[in-house]
Amino acid sequence: MARYAEIAITAGTALVVYGLTMAPGLTWANFGADGGELITAAVTRGVPHPPGYPTYILLGKLVSFFPVGEMAYRFNLFSAVCTAVAAAAVTGAMLSWKPGRSGRPVRFETVAAGLTVAFSPLVWSQAIITEVYALNLAVIGLLVCALTNHQSSVISHQSSVVRRWSLLIGLLFGLSVTTHLTSWLLLPLTLWAVGRREWGRLAVGAAVGITPLLTLPQLARSGSPVLWGDPTTLSGWFWLVSGQLYHANLFALTGEAFWLRIREWLPELARQFTWLGPFLLIWSLWRPSTEWRQWQLWLGGTAILYGLHAGVNGSQDAIIFLLPAIPLTALLMRPAWERLGWLSLFVPLALVGLNFERQNLRDENWVRPLVEQQLATLPANAILITSGDESLFSLWYVQHVLGCRPDLIIVEENLFAFDWHRAHLRRQYPALYVPPADDLAAFVTENGRYRPIVWFNIKDDKN
Repeated sequence: MARYAEIAITAGTALVVYGLTMAPGLTWANFGADGGELITAAVTRGVPHPPGYPTYILLGKLVSFFPVGEMAYRFNLFSAVCTAVAAAAVTGAMLSWKPGRSGRPVRFETVAAGLTVAFSPLVWSQAIITEVYALNLAVIGLLVCALTNHQSSVISHQSSVVRRWSLLIGLLFGLSVTTHLTSWLLLPLTLWAVGRREWGRLAVGAAVGITPLLTLPQLARSGSPVLWGDPTTLSGWFWLVSGQLYHANLFALTGEAFWLRIREWLPELARQFTWLGPFLLIWSLWRPSTEWRQWQLWLGGTAILYGLHAGVNGSQDAIIFLLPAIPLTALLMRPAWERLGWLSLFVPLALVGLNFERQNLRDENWVRPLVEQQLATLPANAILITSGDESLFSLWYVQHVLGCRPDLIIVEENLFAFDWHRAHLRRQYPALYVPPADDLAAFVTENGRYRPIVWFNIKDDKN
């Protein structure tokens, strides 16, 4: 089993740096526009965009009770803690492969591997805002750490320990799927590492791990303003948890568009482990042992799967889907870390020095004041017709979490096209006229007789 000194050093160092650079409130930085929706859904027990992220919502409800700072700060802090756990899990995985040697109270190369993940710019960017990716990274990190410990138990012929690890691995795999659907890409690695004899226990653990998905129907009945789809029906539940809304993005880029994206991403990818990264990776792949060659194939293959998925995905923020590939690649570089010893600490130190100012969001606190200022100018009891995630999610947060302008009714024109959204509006506001079909003009005309209608989008004067 991994010793705790290295794990504590990794987690503690990551948390300190994150605390120095974390956004103090709601932010749109680092692809963080979903933050307002996620916080509002967690506080009001709602259902955010597919696949609903029930594990994040349930844990987020607990986070909302933490008595420190503004609500958005609590959720940013939650991301920091989750990412620190992910980095510490990488250190734990490194330790499980080869326990500490006599005369070496602290194996700094294992700390270096974990902190390299923590301070990789892409990972760091998600540790200091509110998003689902930090929690996903934490669960994936724990899953990979459990896989390496499982292998150590197999080698030492500890049958009862192997069985317990198999159940835990299944649980973590199931949970990882509830935190982000791309975690299905970990299935081949998980099946290989556990071994066919343990697939039954793995399946039992996974069945328990995905149970948060069963809470979505109950969350849908909470009365939250945040409700995507209709998970109270079987077809609506499956539509949500399978992410059907985004299936068109899965293979949207092919051919020339794919290679153009890769060329655009190369400078950013090169920054993740500093310029030393490619050399350390090549060094690690040079003449590995037979046992380690298998780990390299499976870790590298899984990282490539994440890269391919991100590369062909049509989402504008698709580069974020590369996040799990970073800890997998850091573990792939294990031989280099071990050969360098304490010198490997120069990699995370260089990452901090090169990226601290770019990642620093301590002064990024303009969204909430701007929204409150603009809402203060609106007439009483108005219906706001808005468009876009940034405006809608920030409005939800300011109104339903901070309690600003509860007299306003917020309607998003793109969501209005969905039957389930119009049905939700009827339940929320029985006095409103909501047409049975997608007819926003009729909605505006009829309700405009009784309430002011304002076409409203948050004006980002900062940028």
